[in-house]
Amino acid sequence: MRRFVPIALVALLTIGLVSPVAARGRPDIEDQVPLQEMFAGFCAFPVELRDSFAAGKFFTFPIGGDGSQLIASAGGYMSTLTNRDEPSMSVDISFFGRGEFLFNADGTIRFRLAGQAFTAVAGPEAEMMGLAPGIYLIKGRLEILYDKNFEALAVTKNRLVVRDLCAELTPSS
Repeated sequence: MRRFVPIALVALLTIGLVSPVAARGRPDIEDQVPLQEMFAGFCAFPVELRDSFAAGKFFTFPIGGDGSQLIASAGGYMSTLTNRDEPSMSVDISFFGRGEFLFNADGTIRFRLAGQAFTAVAGPEAEMMGLAPGIYLIKGRLEILYDKNFEALAVTKNRLVVRDLCAELTPSS
């Protein structure tokens, strides 16, 4: 689902940039900021994400000689997720890592993650990652190839440890 992309881009966590980025020139740099967002349709109840801490940077590099452009993120967040139907059900998470989107001249987009990320995912993208629709904290390495409309084409690397946040926010019967 397309929700993964904005959250990954915004919440892409990281501890440093990797990649041959130096050859691309100096990037524009922006600070990451705390987020507050609602997620409906991923769990059996709406979930609110509220950050208490955000640290890191977004890097937008100039278009390369091959027509590609790199946008990367390094840093992390501390957040609280709350089940809006049962507000007493909440979980604190922190996630730090690095991520990058490489926008290729042919229109494809390669997303790479190393470290940790918060994601709300459904549909074909969830299936490709081997996940049920839901909200997760993921840790490890992930690489996804998208078309120009951010529709997932393939998961080319997937070495993840997955924490199911919907399950943690569900009251026990």
